[in-house]
Amino acid sequence: MILALANSKGGVGKSTIAVHLAVWMLEQGRNLVFVDSDVQASSSVWLREAAPELKTIRLLTRDDILDQLPRLAADFDYVIADGPAGLSEVTRSILSLSDVAIFPCGPSVLDLRAVIEALEVNKQIQAVRDGLPREIVVPNKLQTQYRLSKELLQTVKDMGMPVGEGLRLRQAYADAAGQGTVVWRMNTQSAKDATAELQFLFQQLLSYESAPSNHVSGHPVARRDS
Repeated sequence: MILALANSKGGVGKSTIAVHLAVWMLEQGRNLVFVDSDVQASSSVWLREAAPELKTIRLLTRDDILDQLPRLAADFDYVIADGPAGLSEVTRSILSLSDVAIFPCGPSVLDLRAVIEALEVNKQIQAVRDGLPREIVVPNKLQTQYRLSKELLQTVKDMGMPVGEGLRLRQAYADAAGQGTVVWRMNTQSAKDATAELQFLFQQLLSYESAPSNHVSGHPVARRDS
């Protein structure tokens, strides 16, 4: 199963979600490999400290993706691919081979426009691949008391996007990156809150394993009671 993290712009928390998902799955005993296709290599550097035992591979070109990603999917139960910011040939190649596409979206008009653009590209790929990759939008960096965050959540709902549990703007995420760890290894209230919301999101994502290809597309995912 290939899970791709993608978007048409940076700064939306793509690598943060990718790293935490990879470490969480590794700690559960899953057989996985991590593919870092972002030229900045943020997730690779982070994982060298947070999970040095996790096999991490850098694939930076379209040809490398098309050649090696299917081989990795055959050798491992799970491949987590952290794509570059933007809808380059590399991103499109990753999506063309993925089972689930995860699109983080920050609380701004530019972020929303970017995720809509990414979803349009994914729809084109789904038309060719009979509904794959299944897509899920993850509202991120939410500050629910502010207008932009509320508008993002409402817009996602109104557009009928397949939406996962949103993640709030928390200091713990920045601290985890700076310390080369993940939030559930930190002993702060912010980290505990971040851990709870991430674990719920990840359970949603893995529920796609047994879902038919049209199970989620176009419909909101069940959300945790607040």
